[in-house]
Amino acid sequence: MKYQSEDYFSVIEKKTGRKICDCADETDALMMVSFDPYNRTITRNQFLMGQVVDIEIPKQLPTNEIVVVEREIPTPPKKLKEHKNKLPQSELQPLKL
Repeated sequence: MKYQSEDYFSVIEKKTGRKICDCADETDALMMVSFDPYNRTITRNQFLMGQVVDIEIPKQLPTNEIVVVEREIPTPPKKLKEHKNKLPQSELQPLKL
């Protein structure tokens, strides 16, 4: 299916080739040229739309690619040994607020 391109107009300085502005309407571009008609010109450009890609999303996931993975049941962790050594009690007085 063909699509319509949108034209836009560039106002360019003749001496340097520098683009002054882009205008969506030709009358706006002509107005910009009328400020300095000896040094400005108009070019017509076409805005071309890029390639459009349609993507279809499946309604459900495919079921023919299911993989079953078997795992070993992990052994319970070993208990840590209790230490018989204890820290000494402090001789400092508790702080009263």
